[in-house]
Amino acid sequence: MKHSFYSFSRIAIILILPFFIASCDDFKFLTSKKPNSGHISGGSGGSEGVPHPPVIRPSSIVYLSSSKLRVGFNMLYGGAITHLSGDGPNLINNYDLGRQLQYAYYSFPVDGYLPNGNVPHPAWTAIGWDPIQAGDVYGNGSQVVEQRQNGNELYFKAIPKQWGYNNMPCECYVETYAKLTDNVLELRHVLQNNRTDSFTPLARGQELQVGYYTPQFNGFKTYWGDKPFSNDAITEFDLMNPPVGVPDSYGVKIIEAYTPESWTFLHGDNGQGVGLFVPTSHMFASRFVGKTKNGGEFDYNTSISGGNTTAVLDKNIRYESKVAIILGNVNEVRKYAYDHRNELIQPDFDFSTDRQHWTFYEPVDDGGVPFKGEWSINLDKHITNIWGPLVSWKATDVPKLYFRIAYKGSGTKMNIFWETARTSGLEHDSYSQNVNLINDGQYHTYEVDLSRNSGWRGLIKRISITPTVEYKVEAGQFMKIKYISKTKKE
Repeated sequence: MKHSFYSFSRIAIILILPFFIASCDDFKFLTSKKPNSGHISGGSGGSEGVPHPPVIRPSSIVYLSSSKLRVGFNMLYGGAITHLSGDGPNLINNYDLGRQLQYAYYSFPVDGYLPNGNVPHPAWTAIGWDPIQAGDVYGNGSQVVEQRQNGNELYFKAIPKQWGYNNMPCECYVETYAKLTDNVLELRHVLQNNRTDSFTPLARGQELQVGYYTPQFNGFKTYWGDKPFSNDAITEFDLMNPPVGVPDSYGVKIIEAYTPESWTFLHGDNGQGVGLFVPTSHMFASRFVGKTKNGGEFDYNTSISGGNTTAVLDKNIRYESKVAIILGNVNEVRKYAYDHRNELIQPDFDFSTDRQHWTFYEPVDDGGVPFKGEWSINLDKHITNIWGPLVSWKATDVPKLYFRIAYKGSGTKMNIFWETARTSGLEHDSYSQNVNLINDGQYHTYEVDLSRNSGWRGLIKRISITPTVEYKVEAGQFMKIKYISKTKKE
């Protein structure tokens, strides 16, 4: 079973809990294609070419252990976590290769992607470029080429396999830095692309960490309000019978929701379970696969939760993410998130070397990363909206934004628009503000007082900019951006 939660051709998910559940409009910018099957193998891994179960050899697993948590990294499968336990049995589901606790990356091409002439598995013809940590749909494990351990810290370097293809290593590697402290496992993944093929880089969804757990963790908790980090009430329900979510083609309800505090928690009847904190993600997806909460490591039934985001992965990008897995109760998980809230994306974007999690869904000529001190966007032939990442900002904490911009072009105004946690999609008329641009090609700092706008209220969920409102095709047009910040830097 391949782990994936986004449906990438105009997502048609409308979750009905108002104010804090993501609606269809929240995802209209996700344009890349993925199979609409929800990646459920229907109970027979072999039907999709997946070995069932995968090979689990004790000699291939490297463990980190504390008095409260034991974690096993399987070096036959790219270092994916195949074991996680407290004082009981393994809590990771290993029904087939593609579950486990691992990452997955996505980029283009999608349709017609034939790396080195290889055709995709018939069940995965629309998966495109998609290296995952464990291996591929045919059961070939991702290769670990380097590893070292120092006490409860572990480093390893893996070359992930392209999921939908037979034994096709990615032209990339991923370095993982793991640290176990008490009941918390912290992971830092660093993807380094070294692609030699040609493609148009656009945003696709990334699975920064997805966990498939044994099915007794059918209770779900998170914070879905609009007053994060205030000890506001937590939302909870039975993941087997969620009150929200839309079934996929296999009848599995997938819950994709904006989560302001960047954590989710799956638990059993005793209130103990596994939490996931992903500071650069405010979009978490959870679901339950199967008919009963009975089962163990190699059973089909499983509970799932993952932290997702969108990113443009260039052919030579260095892309870093951090996650934490916390074993315990919901209070411990939430406390960890509160203690690490400074790691969430702040209103301070310095574009000197990269896009700072900003994305686009139509082609943008910006030269690719790494940048040379600025984000330089060519506007000669085309403009498109530039999307910031999902964030969790109190409007009162960010009364102003400063834009350090050099502009040359046919337009006179830049448009800023945003979404709050109490809106269903972007309402451009109510929540937007134009900024007059100086059309001389030189850098200027624009102070934008958003506090005067009636729409800049509550919890800010995302901002976006249109480089120029009025536009016609002319040579020599550009916008260069040094930073976007709540603090003026000159």
